[in-house]
Amino acid sequence: MNTLKTISHRNLFVRNFFTNFTEIGAILPSSRYLGQAGAAYLARKQGPVAVLEVGAGTGSFTREILPHLTGGDSLSMVEINTGLIAALKHRFKHDPAFQTPSGVTLNFINADVRTLGPPTYDYIIFSLPLTNFPPRLVKEILSLMIDRLKPGGVFSYVKYAFIWRFKYQFGDWSVKNEMVANQIIIEDFAARYQIDQRLVWPNVPPTWVYYWQRV
Repeated sequence: MNTLKTISHRNLFVRNFFTNFTEIGAILPSSRYLGQAGAAYLARKQGPVAVLEVGAGTGSFTREILPHLTGGDSLSMVEINTGLIAALKHRFKHDPAFQTPSGVTLNFINADVRTLGPPTYDYIIFSLPLTNFPPRLVKEILSLMIDRLKPGGVFSYVKYAFIWRFKYQFGDWSVKNEMVANQIIIEDFAARYQIDQRLVWPNVPPTWVYYWQRV
C-alpha cells in the first residue's frame, strides 16, 4: 500500500511538472537524502522553533522535517499549486510517515510565497526552482526570505547540479542573459549570508544545497 501511495504521489508530481514548469523545478520528487540535507541545520535546533517550508509539493522535504520537530515548534508549509497541497494534506491524514509530533502547530498555506507576511522564522527550507524565474523575481523572493528570517536564522535552498551548464549551452541569447543575471543576484546574496554548502549525489538530478544565515 505504501508503495502504491508513493507511485501515486510521484505521478501527480510528474503531471504537474509538465503543466506548471515554473512552479516545479524537477521532473521527479526530491530524494530523502536531499530532504535530509535541506533540514540539516534544523536538526541542530535548541528549544522551540518556527519553521517555514517553501515549495512543499507533495511532501518530499516535509517528511524529513517532521522528525526534527517537538512540542512547541511550528511548521508552515507554502505551496502555490492547489493539487499538490491537497495531496500533502491527505498525506498528513493517512500516511504514517507524516504523523505530527504532539504539540507541533501545522499551517498549510496555498498561496504565492510573495504574499507571505509576518511572522519571522528560525529556519526556512526552500525548494522552489529559482533558476526558472526572471531576475527581478529571484531578487524579490530572496529579499523576502532574508526579511522573514529571525536573527541567527538559517535559510537553505537547492540548485540542481549540471542543469545550469546544460541550459546555458543550449539556450538562446535571452536565456543566457537571464541566467547570468540570476547568478549575479544569487552570488550577491551568498557573499553576505552563505555559511555552508553540500552536494547531494543520490538525487535526480544531483543537487547542491546552500545554507545562508541572517546575523
